[in-house]
Amino acid sequence: MTKNPYTLLGIGLIVAGICLVPLAHVLLESAPLAAAGVSVVMLGAVSLTLGRTRPRVSPEVSTLLLETGLENISTIVEELGLRAKAIYLPGSVTHGRPQALIPLHSNSSLPAFDRPLPARLIVKYGPRPEDIGLLVTTPGTTSLQMLEAKPGPSAEELQDALTSILEGTLDVADGVRVAVTGNSIAVEVLKPRLDYRDTRYYECLGSPLASIAAGLAAEALGRPVRVEGEERGKGKSVIRLGILA
Repeated sequence: MTKNPYTLLGIGLIVAGICLVPLAHVLLESAPLAAAGVSVVMLGAVSLTLGRTRPRVSPEVSTLLLETGLENISTIVEELGLRAKAIYLPGSVTHGRPQALIPLHSNSSLPAFDRPLPARLIVKYGPRPEDIGLLVTTPGTTSLQMLEAKPGPSAEELQDALTSILEGTLDVADGVRVAVTGNSIAVEVLKPRLDYRDTRYYECLGSPLASIAAGLAAEALGRPVRVEGEERGKGKSVIRLGILA
């Protein structure tokens, strides 16, 4: 039997309303009571609808899973002493889903990806010996699954997609503005509800908000993207992304 409280409440209200309507109309001949019975049935239907839309995984469980994943990647980054900025790659070079490449060496160059990278944690992405990095999954990796279709490369399409994810699905912001100038993208997140932490993970990969923006931009543009910086102000966060060749 389901343990969803909305479903249980809906079933109870519908049963009570169905019993009340004939009793009030036929036996008591009371129109107000019959109308009240109909209202109870309608409230039960609304409650059943709420039960169907309730997420299968609670926000607390989602937060726990996110914190665990970030903590594990942060530990790896800290242990290896990585300082290079992560490069968000489109799914065309990472087996269908955007992922982030963290170079092990800060002075390594970014080659032209003529074929997909191996589906491994440690990958060699260039011809030089130092062209080795970590290919990791980030919040930006799974954000595309929240959209019905892949967004286009224009600022308007990116803004609509980020608004749908951050303001609609995740409810972690009150609005998003996107501006594209040359090889730079500025994403302004209004009233963000995720805290920024001064950690090595955030230094390499950016905050979860920046990760979502970078992963979405990389997939939409079909080009590598890097989080160049984040500025936290009163009531907003400005994320600066760089489009790489």
